[in-house]
Amino acid sequence: MRVFVIGTGAMGTLFGARLLAAGHDVTFIDADSARVDAINHGGVSENGVAIPARAVLPGSASGVADLVIVFTKSMFTKVAVQQNLNLIGDTTSVLTLQNGLGNGECIAELVGPEKVLCGITNWPADLLGHGRIHVGGEGSVKLWSLDGSERPAIATVTSALNNAGLAATADVDVQRHVWEKVIFNAALNGVAALTRLTVGQIGAHGPSCDMAIGIVTEGIKIAKAVGIQADGKAVHANVEFAMLHHCDHKPSMLQDVEAGRPMEVDSIQGGLLAAARSSGVDAPLLNACASLLRGLNHASALRAGR
Repeated sequence: MRVFVIGTGAMGTLFGARLLAAGHDVTFIDADSARVDAINHGGVSENGVAIPARAVLPGSASGVADLVIVFTKSMFTKVAVQQNLNLIGDTTSVLTLQNGLGNGECIAELVGPEKVLCGITNWPADLLGHGRIHVGGEGSVKLWSLDGSERPAIATVTSALNNAGLAATADVDVQRHVWEKVIFNAALNGVAALTRLTVGQIGAHGPSCDMAIGIVTEGIKIAKAVGIQADGKAVHANVEFAMLHHCDHKPSMLQDVEAGRPMEVDSIQGGLLAAARSSGVDAPLLNACASLLRGLNHASALRAGR
């Protein structure tokens, strides 16, 4: 399978590296020339095990893809896909496993909904440097078509991910899972970024743990108000599991804060708050969290001169 992975953060590196190791023709695409150079010279590595890899800048790749996986930050989804539309053919599938709400719909506007697969992944990967990741535990993938229809590409992509050791499942109820992951991320990512605590440290600190659990409760209420039957018990259980078993994991927003990168506030906490406003649900903890995260984004931009 000819695969292009757009975005070489922790998740993009993990998925690309495993698909590459499984024998697929993988090209990494990233807008950061330093990352591209590092991958071309040093390959990609998971937990210290390296494999040679190929990377290019956006718009530089050629040929028609069997599969394009989008792993950019949500605020870059539209431009990332636009820059690489030449890779999309009649039979290409575009898979988004990105954080936040609205990524699949954004991609569908550019390539057509019939090509878009969407889903979630909970692999706990941390980016150590360009092309280098640490995976601190097991994870899984759930995916289905954006428009809800069953099509052969679902089975093909699921099989490829499974053969690469990524534990994928085709799940028709994927939109519920997307919402549940957004709620999970709104809580743990948000609190981690604000406190600089790892997931395990959040669980061990009463006030931080209480805030994360409170955000989950608000998120479930929002989901149900807009017709998404999110499983509150499951999300709470996943948060507790992460606190116990992914203790040293730094969620992506914490990694962004430490690196001075913008966080995906608008599509995660902001996406939930937009739904809360439209449905008349009060979410004070989520609102406070989002406001403070936007303040951190603003401070980072000022320091960087953006």
